[in-house]
Amino acid sequence: MKKIICLTINIVMMAALTGCISWPEADSVLIESDIPIDLSNPGMPDPDSLQYFDTIEEAIINNDLGIENIIIVDRIKLFENDESAVLFFRQKNVEGDDVVGAYRTFVKEYDGVRSYSTPIVATGRSPVANKLSVKNMKLDEIGEVRLSISQDTLRSLRIDETKNFFWGLSQTERVRNLKIEGQPVTEVIEVELDGETWYFWYFDDLVTDKRPFFKNVGKYTEGEFIITMD
Repeated sequence: MKKIICLTINIVMMAALTGCISWPEADSVLIESDIPIDLSNPGMPDPDSLQYFDTIEEAIINNDLGIENIIIVDRIKLFENDESAVLFFRQKNVEGDDVVGAYRTFVKEYDGVRSYSTPIVATGRSPVANKLSVKNMKLDEIGEVRLSISQDTLRSLRIDETKNFFWGLSQTERVRNLKIEGQPVTEVIEVELDGETWYFWYFDDLVTDKRPFFKNVGKYTEGEFIITMD
């Protein structure tokens, strides 16, 4: 029997690409999940027990997570090392809308040729849901960044567990000037989603001892990440 991974996050994240969306309260960033997706968790599969493919796209399409009819339009960013890989890509959902998918796989190398396992983590974000959330929560540009950070507090997409990887989607070009704790964003990639310009941003390794939790994503509270776009 195929298993379906579905994370329920109270801050509009389309998790596991199954359409599970829970609308937020303005002061709530709680996360609920029964799925252990920390790769250090002993419940994660043995890499040798999985099927491997020549490309990560093949591995994603042939996933055993119960996610069917995946249409990969194009890559946004591939992160990989000798042990695992994460692909962010633009795909179509069942309604034909663009979604940013993010899948994590194990990596193996045979005779100098890399191969990718069937996915061990699958998640994604819907621009439609993101826009509605920003509107309903009355978020400014900084609030949108906080929302993105809050959506990834399970930290399932780090290929290096020793690094603080953060990512998000924004509709403001000012995100090119984004700084968290005074550190500039690592890269900003322009992406067209549903005919609109979005910006995929990420921090490869944010140096901080603060935790990515916010009492209210719409307002800064002392002790939380200092975020600017100056």
